[in-house]
Amino acid sequence: MLYLLIITDTEISEDFEIGIFETQKQAEDIAEYYLKNVKGFCDYSCTYRIVPMLIENCSESTEHRKLWIVTGYNTNESLDETDIIKSSLFTSEEQAVQELNRMKEKYTRTEWITDCMTVGKLHWQEGFIRV
Repeated sequence: MLYLLIITDTEISEDFEIGIFETQKQAEDIAEYYLKNVKGFCDYSCTYRIVPMLIENCSESTEHRKLWIVTGYNTNESLDETDIIKSSLFTSEEQAVQELNRMKEKYTRTEWITDCMTVGKLHWQEGFIRV
Protein backbone atom coordinates (compact mmCIF):
# COMPACT_ATOMS: atom_id res chain seq x y z
CA MET A 1 0.00 0.00 0.00
CA LEU A 2 1.24 3.47 -0.91
CA TYR A 3 -0.20 6.92 -0.20
CA LEU A 4 -1.09 9.60 -2.75
CA LEU A 5 -0.92 13.15 -1.36
CA ILE A 6 -3.38 15.62 -2.87
CA ILE A 7 -3.50 19.25 -1.76
CA THR A 8 -6.62 21.23 -2.66
CA ASP A 9 -7.03 24.99 -3.00
CA THR A 10 -10.49 25.00 -1.42
CA GLU A 11 -11.54 28.38 -2.76
CA ILE A 12 -11.26 27.36 -6.41
CA SER A 13 -11.49 23.57 -5.88
CA GLU A 14 -8.18 22.92 -7.63
CA ASP A 15 -6.35 19.66 -6.79
CA PHE A 16 -2.57 19.29 -6.90
CA GLU A 17 -1.16 15.75 -6.83
CA ILE A 18 2.04 16.22 -4.87
CA GLY A 19 3.38 12.68 -4.89
CA ILE A 20 3.14 9.06 -3.86
CA PHE A 21 4.79 8.01 -0.59
CA GLU A 22 5.60 4.75 1.18
CA THR A 23 4.01 5.78 4.47
CA GLN A 24 1.08 7.93 5.50
CA LYS A 25 3.42 9.80 7.88
CA GLN A 26 5.71 10.80 4.97
CA ALA A 27 2.70 12.14 3.07
CA GLU A 28 1.46 14.05 6.15
CA ASP A 29 4.89 15.59 6.75
CA ILE A 30 5.15 16.76 3.13
CA ALA A 31 1.60 18.17 3.28
CA GLU A 32 2.36 20.16 6.43
CA TYR A 33 5.56 21.50 4.86
CA TYR A 34 3.72 22.64 1.72
CA LEU A 35 0.91 24.29 3.71
CA LYS A 36 3.44 26.28 5.75
CA ASN A 37 6.22 27.02 3.24
CA VAL A 38 5.36 26.65 -0.45
CA LYS A 39 4.02 29.65 -2.39
CA GLY A 40 0.31 29.41 -3.08
CA PHE A 41 -0.25 26.50 -0.72
CA CYS A 42 0.62 28.68 2.28
CA ASP A 43 -0.99 31.84 0.82
CA TYR A 44 -4.49 30.50 0.20
CA SER A 45 -6.97 28.28 1.98
CA CYS A 46 -5.68 24.79 1.20
CA THR A 47 -6.39 21.40 2.70
CA TYR A 48 -4.93 18.00 1.98
CA ARG A 49 -6.06 14.44 1.74
CA ILE A 50 -4.08 11.24 1.61
CA VAL A 51 -5.48 8.47 -0.55
CA PRO A 52 -4.32 4.88 0.07
CA MET A 53 -3.32 3.32 -3.25
CA LEU A 54 -3.01 -0.36 -4.11
CA ILE A 55 -0.19 -1.56 -6.33
CA GLU A 56 -1.20 -4.24 -8.80
CA ASN A 57 1.09 -7.29 -9.06
CA CYS A 58 4.03 -5.91 -7.07
CA SER A 59 6.08 -8.15 -4.81
CA GLU A 60 9.24 -6.09 -4.45
CA SER A 61 10.28 -2.83 -2.79
CA THR A 62 8.63 0.30 -4.14
CA GLU A 63 11.24 2.77 -2.91
CA HIS A 64 12.20 5.15 -5.76
CA ARG A 65 10.22 2.97 -8.16
CA LYS A 66 8.33 4.40 -11.10
CA LEU A 67 4.63 3.60 -11.03
CA TRP A 68 1.82 4.36 -13.46
CA ILE A 69 -1.73 5.48 -12.73
CA VAL A 70 -4.72 6.01 -15.01
CA THR A 71 -7.07 8.94 -14.47
CA GLY A 72 -10.33 9.65 -16.26
CA TYR A 73 -12.43 12.79 -15.92
CA ASN A 74 -14.97 15.08 -17.53
CA THR A 75 -14.80 18.88 -17.71
CA ASN A 76 -17.58 21.38 -17.04
CA GLU A 77 -18.29 24.75 -18.68
CA SER A 78 -15.58 26.39 -16.53
CA LEU A 79 -13.09 23.71 -17.63
CA ASP A 80 -12.97 22.28 -14.11
CA GLU A 81 -12.25 18.56 -13.88
CA THR A 82 -15.29 16.61 -12.66
CA ASP A 83 -16.27 12.97 -12.18
CA ILE A 84 -12.64 12.01 -11.55
CA ILE A 85 -11.77 8.31 -11.35
CA LYS A 86 -8.36 6.77 -10.71
CA SER A 87 -6.97 3.30 -11.14
CA SER A 88 -4.72 1.38 -8.82
CA LEU A 89 -0.98 1.80 -9.35
CA PHE A 90 0.92 -0.30 -11.88
CA THR A 91 4.59 -1.27 -12.11
CA SER A 92 4.72 -0.99 -15.90
CA GLU A 93 3.36 1.33 -18.53
CA GLU A 94 2.01 -1.68 -20.45
CA GLN A 95 -0.15 -2.69 -17.47
CA ALA A 96 -1.43 0.89 -17.16
CA VAL A 97 -2.36 1.00 -20.86
CA GLN A 98 -4.27 -2.28 -20.47
CA GLU A 99 -6.12 -0.79 -17.50
CA LEU A 100 -6.79 2.39 -19.49
CA ASN A 101 -8.50 0.31 -22.18
CA ARG A 102 -10.57 -1.58 -19.56
CA MET A 103 -11.59 1.67 -17.85
CA LYS A 104 -12.58 3.29 -21.16
CA GLU A 105 -14.96 0.39 -21.78
CA LYS A 106 -16.43 0.61 -18.29
CA TYR A 107 -16.61 4.40 -17.70
CA THR A 108 -17.71 7.27 -19.90
CA ARG A 109 -15.20 10.11 -19.52
CA THR A 110 -14.09 12.78 -21.98
CA GLU A 111 -10.45 12.89 -20.87
CA TRP A 112 -7.97 10.13 -20.02
CA ILE A 113 -4.40 10.34 -18.72
CA THR A 114 -1.78 7.69 -18.03
CA ASP A 115 0.73 9.28 -15.68
CA CYS A 116 4.07 8.08 -14.33
CA MET A 117 5.17 8.98 -10.81
CA THR A 118 8.23 8.00 -8.82
CA VAL A 119 7.63 6.87 -5.24
CA GLY A 120 8.98 9.48 -2.82
CA LYS A 121 9.57 12.12 -5.50
CA LEU A 122 7.62 15.36 -5.44
CA HIS A 123 5.46 15.34 -8.57
CA TRP A 124 4.34 18.95 -8.05
CA GLN A 125 7.50 20.72 -6.87
CA GLU A 126 6.67 24.37 -7.30
CA GLY A 127 3.99 26.48 -5.74
CA PHE A 128 1.32 28.31 -7.64
CA ILE A 129 -0.18 31.74 -8.11
CA ARG A 130 -3.68 32.70 -9.08
CA VAL A 131 -4.14 34.84 -12.16
